[in-house]
Amino acid sequence: MGYQINVVHRSDSGRELQENEDSVGYIFDDRNDSHLLIVADGLGGQSCGREASHLAVQSIRLSFFGTHDSGLPAPQRLAGAMIEANHQILNRAGRDKRCRGMGSTCAILLMLGDQAFVAHTGDSRIYMVRDGRITRLTRDHSRVQRMLSDGLITEEEAATHPEKNWLDKALGLREDLKPEVRPDPIDLKDGDTFILCTDGLTNLVRDEELFSIIERTPIRQACELLVDMANDRGGTDNITVAIARVGDEVTLAF
Repeated sequence: MGYQINVVHRSDSGRELQENEDSVGYIFDDRNDSHLLIVADGLGGQSCGREASHLAVQSIRLSFFGTHDSGLPAPQRLAGAMIEANHQILNRAGRDKRCRGMGSTCAILLMLGDQAFVAHTGDSRIYMVRDGRITRLTRDHSRVQRMLSDGLITEEEAATHPEKNWLDKALGLREDLKPEVRPDPIDLKDGDTFILCTDGLTNLVRDEELFSIIERTPIRQACELLVDMANDRGGTDNITVAIARVGDEVTLAF
């Protein structure tokens, strides 16, 4: 028997942009007590970026639940759903010259019974808050992250680096996508909180600030506060935040 899961999300265009190229999706399947939460950040500009992120969410939802009875382990089903989304975006771009180069980041949290699984590509992130600490569960697939990991730049330099938006991996960039899927499940505990977000938030809100708000605030209010904080600091990009909390919380929101 799984835990009660409470989910909220908000997506905002940001102060400086009129178009919102982010997408978020949440699906609950009571057949096997599974919660699938997806955040995607479209690439390609204007309507093509928006279409790419929407296509990513839609394709992953259909593909993942289409393999419901396949017998495959959850990590393989997540990887397969992301690979299918990659094909869908590439096919769409191939049919419309206007959308050549379209793509999308993608971060997925699957809560299945009393376990959680994580998959991602690009620089949208997933965090977990547990026992008074915050842990980033994903590693950005970006040029700046590689330089940071190699010790070539500092965290402070990474935050303002001119190539910080250069992605090594995302849906729609190439045929041979290998999504990163956490191989081992996370055993859920009452009170665990997961945050999925696009770089419109993480470029302007530090991890410790994210932790502080999540720790002391009901998740619906936390979602609003985080988006407002990013907007107050310029809102230079689309901002999407999705929060899932294990155990009793506010009323479930879609």
